[in-house]
Amino acid sequence: MRDGDPPDGASAPRDAVRMVGISKSFGGVQALADVDFSVRYGEVHALLGENGAGKSTLLKILRGVLQADSGRIEIGGEALPAPSADAIRRAGVAMIFQEMSLIPTLSVAQNIFSQSRAERPPGPGGRRADHSRHAKAVR
Repeated sequence: MRDGDPPDGASAPRDAVRMVGISKSFGGVQALADVDFSVRYGEVHALLGENGAGKSTLLKILRGVLQADSGRIEIGGEALPAPSADAIRRAGVAMIFQEMSLIPTLSVAQNIFSQSRAERPPGPGGRRADHSRHAKAVR
């Protein structure tokens, strides 16, 4: 697979993530105004800008932590009509927040995956299974 190629062949959409016309205000402050952002399969991006430029706001909208005032989000070519945090997580989007609260008794890997474990119920196929898979992945 070349950079930009979708994982399941030529007929799949080329954009893994596409955000179109995203706007967000906080009170009278316009944080984002009609922003477009896309990432193709296999690409890595860095968002750079001054403090207050809207980088974290855009990514929090992508992750469903904040709701955009306008615009749309597509994951793998599928529009998310109501991009809630749960719907976006189910679509495969994850985010490590810069304001992440660390648990000092956990390893780096355990802290990274603690959010996904907390969202799953305990029991078979739940948190214990996640912990086992994640522990193997970081060894």
